[in-house]
Amino acid sequence: MKKLIYSTLLFIFFFASCKKDTNVFVPDPGQQLDSAWTSSVTSSNQVLILSKELQGNFLAETFNSGTDTLLSTNAGLQFTFPKNSLTVSGTATTGSVKVEYILVQKKGDYIRYGIPTVSNRMPLESGGALNIKLSSNTQTVTLADYKKIIVKYKDSEPKSNMRVFYGNTSSITNSLDFNWLLATDQSLVKVWDSSTVKGYAVETYKTGWINVDRPLLDSINARVEVKAYLPNLFSNANTAVYVVFNNYRTVVQLSGNSTGRYFSFPNIPPGPDVKFISISKVGGSYYLGVKAEKISPTTAVFIKPELTTLQNIQAFLYTL
Repeated sequence: MKKLIYSTLLFIFFFASCKKDTNVFVPDPGQQLDSAWTSSVTSSNQVLILSKELQGNFLAETFNSGTDTLLSTNAGLQFTFPKNSLTVSGTATTGSVKVEYILVQKKGDYIRYGIPTVSNRMPLESGGALNIKLSSNTQTVTLADYKKIIVKYKDSEPKSNMRVFYGNTSSITNSLDFNWLLATDQSLVKVWDSSTVKGYAVETYKTGWINVDRPLLDSINARVEVKAYLPNLFSNANTAVYVVFNNYRTVVQLSGNSTGRYFSFPNIPPGPDVKFISISKVGGSYYLGVKAEKISPTTAVFIKPELTTLQNIQAFLYTL
């Protein structure tokens, strides 16, 4: 009997030791895993909770809207606000206005803010994206009809033939629903090239999300669909998958196929070197997967995410 008890205790100790030393995720009772695939990702799913956790904050400045204003920010942006160009509920405002803004130029930030460089499922090469919000005494300020503001920002290698795109929503709840639409007003972008500064000068008739873009590799007609597969623990309800181009400021998000249980994106030009990146929240744990690849006509990759932390995911995205 003593021998049987000793053997049982030894087995329990050995099993517990092996379990501790592995990198296998063991959920706590009651944790939301979202490992089942879904036909509709909602705000309650772990993948969108993770998206909110990754987002950064707006920077802010104030100015007097009663005069023509050239506002230079600590972040290096220049805003030009013409007199009588701003309204509150349709009435011109001449008081103090707060401008809140985000400038996105790092490829990892397109992931953090949920704004992949895609227009109608076609990839774009971005020259930088802006989010601009205006307010006065907590009231929303908008641009008057036919009035524009000018935003200048630095870029070490500004590209020609860029155009202005607007985000289809001001509040991003699901980046898979976010889309860049070509501006149909008189908005335009020019290369800003002075004796000391290079970058872009954007003339916009709207606030909210604004992007400077051109089609990616427009001269190449061939387009392929890329696919990514992950282990069974990961689904479109707890995981987002992206393709980040090494030599272009281009980031696309793959859609989850709940029937085939894979992620995919069409209209990718073959040839470029890319990274497939998966970020996941499973219960209270975070995972990051990275797979380098060269796009071919039959690209289908298997990504093996590794257990990590939210802070490590943030730090990795800053390196892109």
